[in-house]
Amino acid sequence: MKNLVTRLYFTLTRFVETGSSKAIIGFSRSLLASGLLLKLVFNDITFLIPPHKLQTPDLQSLRYRYNFFLIFNPTHLVEMQILAIIILATVISGYLIKITSLFQFWISLSFFMVRPHNTGIENIDMLLTLLLIPVCLFDERKNHWHRPVSANKFGNMIQNVFLFFIKLQVAFIYYDSLHDKLLTKEWLNGTVIYYWFTHNFYGLHSSLNHMLEPMLTSLPILLLLSWGTLAFEALLAVSLLFPSRFKLLLLKCGIIFHFSILLIHGFVSLFFVMSAALFLYLYPAKKSFSLMIPDEK
Repeated sequence: MKNLVTRLYFTLTRFVETGSSKAIIGFSRSLLASGLLLKLVFNDITFLIPPHKLQTPDLQSLRYRYNFFLIFNPTHLVEMQILAIIILATVISGYLIKITSLFQFWISLSFFMVRPHNTGIENIDMLLTLLLIPVCLFDERKNHWHRPVSANKFGNMIQNVFLFFIKLQVAFIYYDSLHDKLLTKEWLNGTVIYYWFTHNFYGLHSSLNHMLEPMLTSLPILLLLSWGTLAFEALLAVSLLFPSRFKLLLLKCGIIFHFSILLIHGFVSLFFVMSAALFLYLYPAKKSFSLMIPDEK
């Protein structure tokens, strides 16, 4: 029995280790930081965090008391917005990996807690930055853009385990998305494509809608787009089991998929967050990453 447990342990450890790419950590962290950074740079903080949201008797509760944006009370939102931008820019620079991983999660969690309407993007960002903390704490590089260096055995195991947890989380995100769509009749009959493309805020420009009207009213095309999306999300949900060459192909297709959503619906943050998720999920462990730079001597 002891030998069986030992063999199972080493098998699982080997599976986790061989499927985890450390070369992509810095790039993925930068994508996550960029999504929130752009949101903070190009939006008024009172739009992102409406003042009426802060008119609550729970302002002294744990949820608000230690919130990054409210740490000095709500009158200093602009100053905390600027500080968050500086910290996120530092994350992208790659320096101070251990410290910035904690601050990146704190900012993501705080933004998630005070947003009046969470679309799921902030939730995914918060979860990924949380799971990346142990990975970063055992990262011995001076800069996350440097090539990965060998950590001690324990640190290497912790990094591999949490990188694997991230893969499971991303797989569940696509499974959950697919599950919800399958329970929505508009996705099954294709009409959801028409609704989203013609939405007065998130849809295409009215002139483009007029040009594409024959396509948007064609049932075969609507069904192709809706069921094609469902099939692609089903593939992504189980792609953890695929060989590396198929993972790399799905990674490229996934980036194109989310970029097309950005172009059509304008979901910029979604593109950055899901691109980071896809790289952490599908980038082959043994494949080098061209954006890495030589270590400083």
